[in-house]
Amino acid sequence: MKKVLIIAILSLLSGSLFPQTTTTYQAESFASLSSGDHTPFWINNQNWGMTAVEADNFYLRSGVYHDQRLNEDWSFQVGVDIAGGNHSPYGNFWVQQLYGRLNWNIWRLDIGAQEDYVSFLNPKLSSGDFIQSNNARPIPEIKLSLSEFLLVPYTKNNLFIKGDFAVGKHFDNSWLEDQAKPALQNYTQDNLTHHKSIYFRFGDIQNKHKMQFTLGVMHYAQWGAEILKYRKTNEGEWKYIKKKETVGFDDFFRTVIAKENPSDAESAYVSGSQWGAYLFKYDYKLANQSIISAYIQHFFDDGSGMVFENYKDNMLGIEYNSGKKNLLSGIVFEYVYSKHQTGPIHHNIMMDDKHSHLQNKGNGNDNYYNNADYVQGPSYFGKSIGTPLFLSPEYNKDGSVNFKSNRIISFHLGIEGYLLPPLQYRLMLTTGQSWGRYYQPFTKVQKGTSSLLELKYTIPKIEDLDTKLMIGYDDGKFFGGNTFGCSLSLIKKGILYSK
Repeated sequence: MKKVLIIAILSLLSGSLFPQTTTTYQAESFASLSSGDHTPFWINNQNWGMTAVEADNFYLRSGVYHDQRLNEDWSFQVGVDIAGGNHSPYGNFWVQQLYGRLNWNIWRLDIGAQEDYVSFLNPKLSSGDFIQSNNARPIPEIKLSLSEFLLVPYTKNNLFIKGDFAVGKHFDNSWLEDQAKPALQNYTQDNLTHHKSIYFRFGDIQNKHKMQFTLGVMHYAQWGAEILKYRKTNEGEWKYIKKKETVGFDDFFRTVIAKENPSDAESAYVSGSQWGAYLFKYDYKLANQSIISAYIQHFFDDGSGMVFENYKDNMLGIEYNSGKKNLLSGIVFEYVYSKHQTGPIHHNIMMDDKHSHLQNKGNGNDNYYNNADYVQGPSYFGKSIGTPLFLSPEYNKDGSVNFKSNRIISFHLGIEGYLLPPLQYRLMLTTGQSWGRYYQPFTKVQKGTSSLLELKYTIPKIEDLDTKLMIGYDDGKFFGGNTFGCSLSLIKKGILYSK
């Protein structure tokens, strides 16, 4: 009787403490074939770094994810996702995701590497967020965030706020060294990262308003790395000169507020490598509940960009989302211009008295995604963390790990919908021109067009089994060269345990 009573009490406690428990799995197989040296651009990009730029690659992956609600306010999730394949910059086997998440109301604490898409741009149809897209493998980090917009008190339910704050670390030392060192190129090791964002939203179309306006700012930085530059020593010998950035609270604080390092006499610039973007987005709900959006994302990587001296450089976008499984469920059109960069001339503020009057006149050559010390810029294992339209370092053939193409004009169209209830399609068409960089321009403008047709079929007789066919074609150097290819995926999801 006593044993039965103990079991009953434990069951009661477990039911009250852990009322909802779900463990799910996902398994995927992928294979692609290409006629050129590369995997087609839109097959290779915007899939969290899973594919390789080299032609003819495959991978297998499987993940298990556990979601547990402790009570009305508290819940947590954990997940592990492993993969293996050929041509991968991570080796033949790697851990794609490994994370834990703790939720309290709408506050969220994340620890680990997770495919967590935070951009306000469409993850399937956009050409890619300037700051954080779904292009590179997730970086291990610790992040505190508001997972949803929080109503600001005393604003008559009209003003909401959302944001995050994160620190992380790169683990791509081996790729950077293998790529750069044989070619005697500069590179870095042990990069630390920091990013944060804050957004304000006026209105709420999900509840009472027909329109809403969102504005925000995102800031990203790399710091604390070991910088290796191939230089000639005083003795006349060529070798790698190492410089280890200090890693302390003062250094982190300067990185967070983008302040200069007073102990570094060689540099008059802010600590580490810094960049960011402003977002302005307007949403309008139609009578049929569809939503039309217009947005501008303005990139900056220094003070001149923050005050819009590079005012021409923006992504302009329009989106339609029906919210239904229609023949036309969604469409995105984007125009990207980044040729201005506050002009071609830049004067270092450390100058003699004779030329000091030019100090605030020559703030150009912003050289997006490139930095004198953190030469790999916003990339991880060679893939752009932001937009893939600034061709990622993985495409470089000379061993360099920087971005060679950042002065571009591009037009992009993305369309999705359903041909049949179980058959979904996605179309991507992008055309672009690149002038290279101000100080390293291309001798001839690089042009190109990239296209993708994706068909995803949910097999009716087998629960949660999808098959996905992608056909891609690239024409021109803007996208790395001419290539035609296709890929086939099988994706199976399911529930292992639910209570």
